Amino acid sequence: MPERQFEPMTVGQILDQTFRLYKRNFLRFVAIVAVVQVPLALISMLLLVPVATNAGFQQQQAGIPGSAEWMVSDDYGQAGNTVSDPDLPFGAIFLGGFVAGLIWWLAATLSNAALIKSVSESYLGREATVGEAYRFVLPKLWRLLWAGIMVAVIVSIGFLLLIVPGVIFAIYFALTTQAIVVEDVSAKGGMSRSKELASGNKGKVCGLLVLVTIIGAIIGWIFGAAGEALGFLLPAQSEMTAMVISQSSSLIGQVLAAPIGAAAMILLYYDLRIRKEGFDLEMLAKSLGSSPTATVSNASEL
Repeated sequence: MPERQFEPMTVGQILDQTFRLYKRNFLRFVAIVAVVQVPLALISMLLLVPVATNAGFQQQQAGIPGSAEWMVSDDYGQAGNTVSDPDLPFGAIFLGGFVAGLIWWLAATLSNAALIKSVSESYLGREATVGEAYRFVLPKLWRLLWAGIMVAVIVSIGFLLLIVPGVIFAIYFALTTQAIVVEDVSAKGGMSRSKELASGNKGKVCGLLVLVTIIGAIIGWIFGAAGEALGFLLPAQSEMTAMVISQSSSLIGQVLAAPIGAAAMILLYYDLRIRKEGFDLEMLAKSLGSSPTATVSNASEL
């Protein structure tokens, strides 16, 4: 195995290394996302079917062509009266949407953590299979979920306080998941660790966050637009098929985009550790079976 060299990187170098890792481990990274998100996406689609069906019937009632309808005879035996299914209760629609959103949150949290583990191992010159990555992060799931809730609440409150505090909080806690996965700390410990690493590097963290968000949005837009276009070309009576195609296309975009963000942020995490803590010396010390402090001391004596 080639010797690993851990050096500080610019934002451009982090992105370059991100795409190199992505290209080299494409199938594994995509599989990590797909193995969780694809089955759960199917469940979410089933939960959303009543919502889509209800929307179709509402279109029919409004006179919009393309909704499911059936013809019955009136008292005079003349066909032509259209009868649509009554609207679903709002509670059922809300519950279906809530459960679908909860499923996506769980899937995204778990797959992102597994991606972080896999990318981290690749960056450090090791390998982790799909199963190994999930087995490693599954015991940390509740910590990751709790950290996600706390970060979301704090950032939301910050945005309510004239936006700027929310941006600062988002930057401070951007590496919370990475710290929990790599260092096996608690939810609060991950938040504190993220703030510690981001302090003094807010511009770099913000810049990379913006770039990976834009890249993910572009990929999502391309596949989303493709799905919408395919749905538009379908016959007018195929709202359900159009919804499935649109959701599937968006899912493909999410599966392809997720490894980019995960890889970029874990590389940023290691970059900040290299800058602040001499992470390259720590890794060298582990390979030599000594402590980082002893390595630095020995180097200073030469």
